[in-house]
Amino acid sequence: MPDDVEYINVESFIKERNRSLHYQKAVIERIERQNRRRRLYFLILLLPMLSLMISLSLLLIGEDRHLQKESLQKDIVTIVSNGGDLEAIKQSLRTQPTVNSMKVLYSHKSDYYRVDVPLSVVLSDIRVNAFREGKKDLLPTIEPIIREYDEVNPFDKLQVGQKDYFENIRIKSGEKYPDIVNDINNLVDELHEKNMLVDEYLGDSKMSFWISIIAVALSLLIGGYQIFTGRPEAMKKLFLDVAAEQKSSTNKGFNKSSNAYAASSAGS
Repeated sequence: MPDDVEYINVESFIKERNRSLHYQKAVIERIERQNRRRRLYFLILLLPMLSLMISLSLLLIGEDRHLQKESLQKDIVTIVSNGGDLEAIKQSLRTQPTVNSMKVLYSHKSDYYRVDVPLSVVLSDIRVNAFREGKKDLLPTIEPIIREYDEVNPFDKLQVGQKDYFENIRIKSGEKYPDIVNDINNLVDELHEKNMLVDEYLGDSKMSFWISIIAVALSLLIGGYQIFTGRPEAMKKLFLDVAAEQKSSTNKGFNKSSNAYAASSAGS
């Protein structure tokens, strides 16, 4: 009789434990299904936003266009060598194929001109390279074109508003302008250098601003993803902790009842 009672207690304990384990497994599977579903929904929302940010980044990087320096100089040298005039050189500059800034990022920036480069800068570079490479036969052809261009467009390097101011100075100076032309040219060169520095700093600051915005947006998205997906994991952990405590208390209760039954049996 005592053995039957003990067997019934053990069997009922096993059944209760199995029922508890099945319930725990069902709850965990349900939590995991909900967690996978939430992750899927979040990824569906996240992917278009990431695509939009990547597209925006590429657009911002690629909005500045450049000209390949070597190709442009070779084209102008060919035109000059074949007797081309200033207008042909201007047309060559206007019709040069542009290069996306993405390509410039992976190469030397000094190998490219900005798309709005003044023609006077290109002609000066060609003249300097002629001295460097010993092509002195090009100088008698290129120098008259440089002088002609300087006479027609003396303030080509400057921005639109700045050009107007210097044109007014040239007009109002009249016959006295040749006396100050060297000083004016030096001032134009210095102002051009400062304009280039300002444009470079503005471009870098604009790029840094958008990179910061994109980084903050990505941080918020990643943080939201972690919070969104971490809540079911926390619920799962909490449920497992509660189940472990229940299991421990059940084992203790069963052990106490077994010990009490054993003691009573020994006493009888």
